[in-house]
Amino acid sequence: MYDFLVDTGWEIDDVRLYDASPLESEKFRNTACRLEQHRTVTVVPDVAQLMRACDLILFTTVASAPHIADAALFEHNPLVLHISLRDLAPEILLRSQNVVDDAEHVMKANTSPHLAEQQTGNRNFVTGTLAEIMTGRRSVNRASPIIFSPFGMGILDLAVGKWVYEQAVAAGEDLRLSNFFYEVVR
Repeated sequence: MYDFLVDTGWEIDDVRLYDASPLESEKFRNTACRLEQHRTVTVVPDVAQLMRACDLILFTTVASAPHIADAALFEHNPLVLHISLRDLAPEILLRSQNVVDDAEHVMKANTSPHLAEQQTGNRNFVTGTLAEIMTGRRSVNRASPIIFSPFGMGILDLAVGKWVYEQAVAAGEDLRLSNFFYEVVR
C-alpha cells in the first residue's frame, strides 16, 4: 500500500508508523520507507498519538476483532483506508461516512461493517460504493470521518501476487506451467 501511494505520485510530507510491536515499525521504516521522499518518517509509541496527528490513516493489520473503539480519535475527520477491515468498532463506523467497494462482499466474516450491520439491523450507515462516489451518483464531505472499507478488491491480490512472482523470478525459483489457463481468448 505504501509503495502504491508513493508510486502513483502522492506527496506525503510526514509518515507516522505504529505497530503493536515497535520493532516491526522500525523494521518497516528502515527497509520499506523511502526516507528521502518525506520530511519525516516517525515511529510513534501509541496508536492514539498516531491517529490524532494524521489526516490519512491506513489500517493494514491482521486484527481479527476491533481494537480501536475511541470515536474521539476521529474528531478531526480523517480519511481512513480500512484495508484490513476488522480494526474499528462499529460505533466508529456509525459516526462516519462509509464507502465500500461492494456492500454484499464487505458485510460478512465479522468485518467492522458487518458488525455495524448486525448492531443496527440495516446498511443505512453506508454512504455509497466507490463506483458511486467516483461517478458522482453519491458524495462525501469532510464534515465527518470518511472510512473506505474494501473487500474483494482484486488489485490487492494482484499486487501481492506480482510481488511473489517477482521474488520467485529473482531467486530463480519460478515454475512455468504451459496451458495453465483453459481459455485465454475471451
